[in-house]
Parts: sequence; structure tokens; C-alpha cells
Amino acid sequence: MKTPIDSCSLENWLSIYTVKEKAKLIELEMFKDHCVMFLKYCNRLYIDNISLVPNSIHSVKLPAWACSLELEPHPENTSSTCYFWLSSPVQPPRRFAYSLAENKLTEQEVPIAVDFHAVHLEAKSKDKVWVPITIFHKANSVELHRKPLLIHVYGAYGTDVNMSFKPENLMLIEDGWILAYCHVRGGGELGLGWHKDGCTTKKHNGIYDLKACLNLLHKLGFSQPMYTVLASLSAGGVLAGALYNNHPHLIRAMVLQSPFLDVLNTMLDPHLPLTIEEQEEWGNPLVDEICKEYIKSYCPYQNIKPQ
Repeated sequence: MKTPIDSCSLENWLSIYTVKEKAKLIELEMFKDHCVMFLKYCNRLYIDNISLVPNSIHSVKLPAWACSLELEPHPENTSSTCYFWLSSPVQPPRRFAYSLAENKLTEQEVPIAVDFHAVHLEAKSKDKVWVPITIFHKANSVELHRKPLLIHVYGAYGTDVNMSFKPENLMLIEDGWILAYCHVRGGGELGLGWHKDGCTTKKHNGIYDLKACLNLLHKLGFSQPMYTVLASLSAGGVLAGALYNNHPHLIRAMVLQSPFLDVLNTMLDPHLPLTIEEQEEWGNPLVDEICKEYIKSYCPYQNIKPQ
């Protein structure tokens, strides 16, 4: 919003920009006559450049392979160029420059050649909601249905699944692996509403989303269950564990790092350091019997059975 300096009371505020629905603001940088906003929409990165004098908005899409962004600090607010780095799970950081006045994007260095192919898909979940998936595989791969598939998921706290560059991913790609990142509800990839639709009494949505992603990948020929591994960490273990308890036939193995698996007993113990704070994500089973039964219905630890 904007307002005159000499008359900044609330009634003089004027809206000049609104982040659209299912978009997520990642970074914001202020310059003398520009506000540069880096956003994610439908799981693609782009820039909205708000020119303050005169009022206008220019948009530019960032490369389709880009998944992570890091801004460079600029020493003066009079700078005419904004510098930042883009990367993906299999692409080392590449430096870009964005000209504020020309609305032009240029790459600053010769990139390291990485032989991969990026694919963006959407899976239809149980309630007809479309869930984004980002896939990477070797560019010249054939018979993808025979390749091993490593699926990453998180889906909690409004936090995106980690898609920063890791050197070991290049080794996997070179060895023929397919990497897939499922942007399920509970995460923040599609804005605040995406998180709200996957927490407290809507946690099952994230599980349904993950199942839909797995089914679509296999249906389209990206590997098959006997070659599929599901990976997650911390709170992402809730969705991974619940998925495996309910549909063990969809994957061959899981890799869980410091997973959160005993949701019910944890949330029933207020003496643990994070329990009270965590109620915003999981609910409060101490005072709400419906919440208690809901957590029990998906909690990985509560649903282990011989199979």
C-alpha cells in the first residue's frame, strides 16, 4: 500500500498491489523507485516489479528449472539492477541480473552444464484438488518405468519441501534415478491457504495428495512401486508413515531422517518443550476429544499393523 508522507493516517492508505491467490511471496527488495517481489505461483518462480514512479507492475518468469532463490544484498537503494542466484536440486546456483528499468533478465556467468530434464505435473487428489509435482531425470533416459524413483515430501508448518541444490542428487541423476518432489497440502508452496488445508483436522488431505502423486507418477511411466523410495524428514515423517501404513504396496522402501511419528502421545504431553506451540499445526487432543480421535486415525505410530 502507499500513502502521502504528510498524511499517513489509515484512511489515506491506497492499495497498489495484491499477491494473487495460491501465490507465495518468497523475497522482497526495495529500491528508490521500485519494489521487486520474488514469488512462487503454481510452483513456478517469477518476479513482479512494482514501479513506484509512475505506478505500474511488470512481471517476468524465471527459468522453468529454477526451484530455489537467494538474493544478493545491494549496497545502495539507487541501484538499477537486482542480483540473485537460482538453483534446483540438481542445478548448482547460477547468478542472474534483473534490470529494474528495462524489466530484463540476464545470466551473469556461463552455467555449469548439467544433463537433466525437468518436468512439472499436477496430480488430482481425492477431493479434486490439483497437487503440483516437480520431477528431474537424466535428459537422455529411456524406459523410465524401469528406473529407480526417489520421492521427497514434507507437507507441514507451511514450509516448502526442500529443493535446494545437493551434489549427491547429481550422482543419483547420473546413475539413472528419477527425483520427484511432491508439493502436498500442509506445506506452503501455494500460499497460506495451502498450509491451512493440510493441518489440524485437515491432515488427511496431505496423505491423499501424496497417494495421488504416487499413483500419477507410476501411471505415467515414472518408475513403478517395486523401484520406488519415499524420503522425508522431521514432521514430513507423519505423511510418509501414514501413507506407508495405508498403502504399503505403492513403495518399496522409506528413508526417514529424525522423523516425527508418534503425534498422539507427543501432543498429549504438555511438559514437552514444543507441545503447546505445536497445537497450531496438529490441534489440541488434551481438551478436544474429536481432535484426539482424528490424530489417532492417521498417526503413524498408532496405526502400525502386521502387513
